[in-house]
Amino acid sequence: MRFRSKTQREDLSAYGSGHIVDHPTKWQAGIIFASPHSGSIYPQDLLDRTKLSAHQLRRNEDIFIDHLFHSVVAAGAPFLRALFPRVLVDVNRAEDELPPNWSTTLNQDQLTQTTPRAAAGLGVIPTYLSESLPIYVRLPDIQDVQTRLERLYYPYHQALRDLINQSKARFGRALLVDCHSMPGFAPMGARRPDIILGDRFGTACHPDTLTQFRDLFAQAGYNVGVNYPYAGGHTTSHYGRPAEGVEAIQIEINRDLYVNPVTLKPKSGFIQLKEDLRSITCEILKNAQPQDIAAQ
Repeated sequence: MRFRSKTQREDLSAYGSGHIVDHPTKWQAGIIFASPHSGSIYPQDLLDRTKLSAHQLRRNEDIFIDHLFHSVVAAGAPFLRALFPRVLVDVNRAEDELPPNWSTTLNQDQLTQTTPRAAAGLGVIPTYLSESLPIYVRLPDIQDVQTRLERLYYPYHQALRDLINQSKARFGRALLVDCHSMPGFAPMGARRPDIILGDRFGTACHPDTLTQFRDLFAQAGYNVGVNYPYAGGHTTSHYGRPAEGVEAIQIEINRDLYVNPVTLKPKSGFIQLKEDLRSITCEILKNAQPQDIAAQ
């Protein structure tokens, strides 16, 4: 399903293509990193529709994840970054994950069965920050939805597909590392693990890939969870096809490690986390290099 819009009501010109691909000087191994939720440019059109402040909206970002992982470029991997915030369009959702009441505006046969996330307003065009905090006082109309998908969602996924195809052509395989952050504490107050790895319960990557990531984080002193409560979203499930030479793994970083939840400023742990991620990702890239490159 692809929506087409003849008019563009929302001004999304500040985003250009909506994403940036930072390419390494030399691509060292068949690994791609992506940060779909760290965009922090909030258009006035969005702010005009909500009673929430930009500061409140930013609590939904994977804040600073693009900075924390950017060292992968110097280490030899491409890094895809969305420039737009996830409250505008969430590229870690399927394109048809829309609220059920919007089906009256669209052709009924265009929508698949509504997912629980979409029903809760947490779909591809989010309408809630959480199940109890609505974003909008004036909802986007169908033309706005079309514009967001055409200008931001589809180009992001096309860039991701291009990188995967290039990796397969060059290295014979591709591993997509989807980089995220999570709230430090669960709704009932318990602190979440430092790191949660998601492989869609063993379907999105090979077991030894998950083991390598888990061991490297554990060796660096982080406690690591797997698949609960974050097993990987649309990106991990859609692109992770190990039998076809494409793996995907999701990394969730606990924001309590590096950001003040009130001020949204980096904490003292930011520098150490960034250095640890540099070391871990360098090791992952080193281990994945073809033998003829690694021997040089």
